[in-house]
Amino acid sequence: MEDENEYKKLPTDEKCVHKLWKARVAGYEEAIKLFNQIDDEKSPEWNKYFGLIKKFVTDSNAVAQEKGLEAALVFVENCGHAGKTTGEVMSGIVAKCIAAPRTKTKDLALQVTLMYIEIEKHEIVEEELIKGMEQKNPKVVAACVSALHTSLKQFGNKVIAIKPMVKKIPILLSDRDKGVRDEMKALVVEMHR
Repeated sequence: MEDENEYKKLPTDEKCVHKLWKARVAGYEEAIKLFNQIDDEKSPEWNKYFGLIKKFVTDSNAVAQEKGLEAALVFVENCGHAGKTTGEVMSGIVAKCIAAPRTKTKDLALQVTLMYIEIEKHEIVEEELIKGMEQKNPKVVAACVSALHTSLKQFGNKVIAIKPMVKKIPILLSDRDKGVRDEMKALVVEMHR
C-alpha cells in the first residue's frame, strides 16, 4: 500500500507520465489547476509540458485519457505557444480520440480541435483531419469528416480551406460505410452553403 501512494510526492509533470493510470489522472488534474493559475501566457512554466501534451491525449487508459484531454484543452486555451504542439497533438487526437467509444472523449477531442483552429492553426488541423480520412477504420474517417464539417460550420470557408477537401468527395461518397457517406454528404452540403 505504501508504494501505491508514492506518486503523490512527485512533481506534476512526472505524475503525468507515471506508469500507474491513477497517478496520471492525478497529474492531469494538477496540470489543469496549474494551467489555469499561470498568468503569463508566455511563462517558462509552459515549456515543461510541450513534450507531454501528446501523451495527455493518447493515454492508454480511457479515464486518464479524458482527464488528459481536459488538461490539453486548458493548455491550448491558456498557453501563448500552444500552436507549436498542434501537429503532434492533432495526429494523436485523430489516431486515438476522435472516434473513441466514450462520448465525452469524442466531445473533448472536438473541443481541442476547434480550440487549435481558434488560435489560428487551422492549416495544420485541417491537414491532420484530411490525413485521418485515409485511415482504414470507417469510424475514424467519419469522425474526421464530422470534425471538418463542424469546423467549417463554425469558422467558415475563409478559415477552413475547401479546396483540399474537394479531392476527397468522390472517394468518400462512394465509401462502403454508410456512416462515412452520410458524414461526407453533410460536409458537401456545408461546403456548398
